[in-house]
Amino acid sequence: MGSIKKDSSQSWTAPTFYYLVGLFFETVGQVHKAIQFYNRSAFLTPEKSYLFFKIGHLQYQNGLTKEAAKSFRKAVSLSRDPSSVFWLETSAATFDNNILSAAPEWFNEELINRPNSVKALLAKGISYYHRGLNKEAQSLFRQALDFDPSSFDAQLYYGLCLCLSKNYREALLHFSKAEFLQPANPAVFVNKGLCYSNLGNHHEALKNYVKAEQLGLINVELLNNKGFSLIELGLFSEAQTCYDLALELNPGDLTLLSNKGTCLYKSGRHAEALDCFDRALQVDSTDVMLLNNKSLCLEAMGRNAEALEAYKKALDMEPKNPTLNINKGGCLAKLNRHYEALACYDKIIKHHPYNREIWSYKGMLLEKMGRDNEAVNCYNRALGLQ
Repeated sequence: MGSIKKDSSQSWTAPTFYYLVGLFFETVGQVHKAIQFYNRSAFLTPEKSYLFFKIGHLQYQNGLTKEAAKSFRKAVSLSRDPSSVFWLETSAATFDNNILSAAPEWFNEELINRPNSVKALLAKGISYYHRGLNKEAQSLFRQALDFDPSSFDAQLYYGLCLCLSKNYREALLHFSKAEFLQPANPAVFVNKGLCYSNLGNHHEALKNYVKAEQLGLINVELLNNKGFSLIELGLFSEAQTCYDLALELNPGDLTLLSNKGTCLYKSGRHAEALDCFDRALQVDSTDVMLLNNKSLCLEAMGRNAEALEAYKKALDMEPKNPTLNINKGGCLAKLNRHYEALACYDKIIKHHPYNREIWSYKGMLLEKMGRDNEAVNCYNRALGLQ
């Protein structure tokens, strides 16, 4: 009697089995079980960077920021290839910093033998771009596009130069062309998101940031930008998750602490916001807008006298700052120190007589003091500056 041979093509190893079970649970929305089985697969095949990337994404999407940061770090430690989908803790959205700094070396022969070739123009342009010479870089990328409009790098970098010039609409056109050339490159989508954000279209910005994440881009810059759009859309919990993960990846970052504080303040969590601003001020005690934001938190908590001290400290550094003076005036008014508040508004009006906001606040204060005719004059001035 003949024996039945086992079909080796149908045999599954334990790591594969755990991965498929994890994939099933992820599909049906049971995230914690999915993570559990992906972790079992990763334990048996610890060299598989994509597993840690997938685990990290699930953890991040479910608010497990500390765990997500560990998973992303593990993924990156296993895959340093610059073409890898794992970009982490880098301010460059397109390439690894080491690759960027070395880029001109790739084309040494090209630069010598064919100085006007597309490769040479790109190499010189990238070098100028990262040295802050935007106009020179833009000219070189434009020349590269004239030679070869199908060059992904030329389209991408020309768009980046246009962003630096705040020409976001034209930059979007070039990023869209880059997307057509490389539809799976996450750098395209993070930069499109930035353009839409600067144009005030945060819904479209968020779609592009999410697409960049789905394609594997996880770095502090993306998380910070995504968090900003989420705040603008009133999605404070999701924004906080972005900032939490970003701070796990880059603890003590001044911008991240400030933006997380703003997110918490706008969501009404004033004590937590105050803690963020205090932590940021430990990094830079001379940042006047951090002091301003700290004061706003203190006011929201009813600690007006402390808020006033923070405003004074900020104004010692920038005495003509209109925002600080307006906010200090409002704080003085809350303390019923109306004449001091009025003097504060008058002082800043001398330096900024065409600031509509100051005239409006002065009008409200005068109305509160019962000086209605003067208040009407201030309101009229404000209306005339529209």
